[in-house]
Parts: sequence; C-alpha cells; structure tokens
Amino acid sequence: MAPLIVQDALQALRRLGSTRFARGLSARLLWVTIGFVMLAEILIFLPSAASYRAQWLNERLQAAELAALAVEAAPDAMVSDELAGELLASAEVQAVALIREGATEVILPGPPPSGAVERIELGEGRSTMGWLQERLEGVVAACSTMLSDEPRHLLVSAPRSRMGAQARDRRERIEVLLDEAPLRSEMLAFSKRILGLSVFISIIAGGAVYLTLNRIFVRPMRKLVASMVRFRRNPEDPERVIVASAREDEIGQAEAELATLQHEVRQALSQKARLAALGGAVAKINHDLRNVLTSAQLVSDRLAAHSDPKVRGPAERLVRSIDRGVRLAEDVLAYGRAEEAPAQLAPVRLRPVLEDAFYDAVAALERPTGFDLQVGDDVDVLADPEHLHRIFMNLMRNASEVMAAQTDRSTPGMLAVVAAPNGVLVEVRVVDNGPGVPETVQEHLFEPFSRSTRKDGSGLGLSIARELARAQGGDVELDVTGPDGTTFVVKLRAVQG
Repeated sequence: MAPLIVQDALQALRRLGSTRFARGLSARLLWVTIGFVMLAEILIFLPSAASYRAQWLNERLQAAELAALAVEAAPDAMVSDELAGELLASAEVQAVALIREGATEVILPGPPPSGAVERIELGEGRSTMGWLQERLEGVVAACSTMLSDEPRHLLVSAPRSRMGAQARDRRERIEVLLDEAPLRSEMLAFSKRILGLSVFISIIAGGAVYLTLNRIFVRPMRKLVASMVRFRRNPEDPERVIVASAREDEIGQAEAELATLQHEVRQALSQKARLAALGGAVAKINHDLRNVLTSAQLVSDRLAAHSDPKVRGPAERLVRSIDRGVRLAEDVLAYGRAEEAPAQLAPVRLRPVLEDAFYDAVAALERPTGFDLQVGDDVDVLADPEHLHRIFMNLMRNASEVMAAQTDRSTPGMLAVVAAPNGVLVEVRVVDNGPGVPETVQEHLFEPFSRSTRKDGSGLGLSIARELARAQGGDVELDVTGPDGTTFVVKLRAVQG
C-alpha cells in the first residue's frame, strides 16, 4: 500500500503544474482538504492561544506569590528596596498586593502604570455554562492581546493558593500589575510556532487524506469518465465496454449500471443495423408484392361483380382485404421517406369493424375459433377506420393463433369482445380462453421485435396496436392473464353528443 501512496503522491506533484489538473476534481479535492485541515487547525489554535495566555498569567501569579511569601517571612514583613526590585524582576511583574477582608495591602510596590490598565480576575472554577463563557472570553482576550498595538498594563487577581504555613484564608487574593508587552511578544512567538506546525500538519494530513480519497473516489470516477469517452468514440467495439469491479459501494454500482447501459446501447445499435438491412430487403420485396396484389385486385373486382351471391359475398371481402394489403405495401415503401400519416379521426360504428377484423384474423387458420361479439349496433367511437381495423385484427389474430396452436385443447378457442363506456372513453375488452401470457414476456410485451407470445411471432402485432391506439388518443393495455385466458383492454375516444 505504501508504494502505491508514494506513486500517487509523485503523480499528483507532476500534475500540479497542469492547467487541466488545476480545473479538475483532483485539484479541488486537494485544496478543499488542505483548507478544511487548516480551518480545523485555526479552531484548535484559538483555544490553545487562550490557554497559553492563561498559563502565562498563572505563572506570573505563582512567581508573585512566592515573592509575597518572601516578604511575609522577613522581619516586620519589610524588605529593602534593592531586594524588592529583585523579587519583582524575578516574578516579571511591576507590583504585588494582597487583598484581605476587602482591604488591599501592597506588598511589593512599583512605579505607577503609564498606559491603560485592564483588570483580569481569574476564578477557581465555574459551572458548565460558566466554563464555556470563560473559554470564549479567554479566546477574545487572547486575540485582543495579539492584535493590539497600544501599550497596556494588566491588573491580574486570583485567589491566593495555600502554600505551607504562610497561608491565611481561602478568601485572600493576590493581585499583580504587569506590562502586557512581554505577554504579546510571547504569544506572537507562540503563534508563529503553531502556524508553522499547523501548515506542516495541514500539508501532511491534507496530502494523506487527498491521496486516500483520490484512490478511493477520484480514480474510479476518472475511470468511469474515460470509459464513457472511449465508448462514445466507437460504441460498436465490445472491448470499449467497461468491466465492473467487485466493489459493493456506490462506485461499484455506478460501474455495473454503466456496463449494463453500454451493453444495452450496443444491442440497440446492433438491432437498428439489422432493422436497416431488413428494411432494405423488405422494400425490395414489397415493391414486387404490390404488383402481385394489384393483379389480384383486378381479378377480385371481377369476382365481386359476379351475379351469384355465394361468389359475390366472399369476393367483396376479398376486395377489401386486397385493398388493405395494397395500402400497407404503399405505406411500407413510404416509411423510409416520411412519417406515417396522422390518424384521420371520424365517428366510426364499432361493431362492423370488429366483425371484419375477426374474419380477417381467423381466415387463414385451420382450427376454428368461436366469436362472441357483445357490442351493440349503436356504439360509436372517434377513430381512424383503417387504424381501428388493424388494432383489433392484430389483437384477435394473436389470440386466435395462440389458441389454435394448443394441441391439447379439448374445447375450441373462443374470443369474446365487450364494449362499455368509461367517461370520455370507450373501453373494449378482447377476451380469449388461451393459455395466458408468460411472465417472461409480459415485461416487454408491447416492445417491437421483443419476445412474442408465439414461437414464430415477430413481436410487432401488439406494438403496432398500441402505437395506432395512442396516435388517436387511446391506448392498449394488458388487463389480466393466466391459465384460463387473457384480457386486453383497448381504450378509444367516445363520440361526444
């Protein structure tokens, strides 16, 4: 692990001069890490400076108390001016006094202060809130000492400590007068030492945190971005699909999702390429098929004009089927040149459309399919007649072919169609008694070229039915399915009276 960190550090140093690195996530992470470490050091420094100031004052008080004990031990509590000066110099104060029962007694006098005097009282202990207030006041006082340029004196008092037999009363206080200039010099020197140490710690800690986060987060993100760029340049190359790592965190999930997305994009591109090739072949076949249908149309027209009703009836149905085939062939040829023509909505009587769609759907089946049409003659919908026929023919043909393919059926297949108004829509239910839609097919049931409900199906019927229904303000949905049959719901716009 250590060689890898050293290697990352060297690479980071080489990239520091790079403009691209300066704008990248790594540089931002580095500076943010160093900045937060410096902020933490500043937050630690302020209480440390306050503690240093309090400790310096306590040391002066302790030295002053020792000087006071020396005076009290002298005969008549009197010392010479020379000894008094030495005691004040050793304590680094300018005057010492004792406060007893509210009276102030100067033990070691000194010259009067020349500047402003700030009184400071040091206590023995406070409550939790008092302790916090004391710390805040100490921080403010420390900043004031370091930032002030004016000459000041400090008059510091504190409870006198019990030092041997000379102690009098806990209520006695010692008071000293001292110059603030030495304290300011000591604190500025302390600040410089702390600043140098903080910068060193910030660089070391920030660098360590940066290298760790860079290895854990930034490098995997860089790998993701590089994989996206490579894949964008040539998405058809399977070697450019990212290989997900074994990580179980969000980075690993992102790698897995990106790999899945890239696989799906490649499959979609491959499918589009196949469809393009298929479209070219279909266009060629469709051109010849249209000519064949045109010839069949001429013959069917003659049959439709036959005097025998038994011949004329099927021939008329044949004419309509061939007309639809010719129009479909023309639409296929125009598919690559323009979008499909929008639906031409008009009031349409629903029952005749359902009858024609059923007969066209089961015409080529060898096994018969029953038909129960429960739609009245007065049900009208607002739709395109040709699109409406294709919707129901696709649904009925799929259901009829699935039921006809069941070799173990003891009863014939049955289709039932029921229509009922539902607000501004008419819901038409197409019900069969087939084997149901498998669960593996239901998720992609309406996607083109997905798995079909029939082994030889193309997966286009339901996709076309839904697309045509939505183009005219409706929809096609799978209602229920199971071993006893399947129900599809076709939602169509009702004719408003």
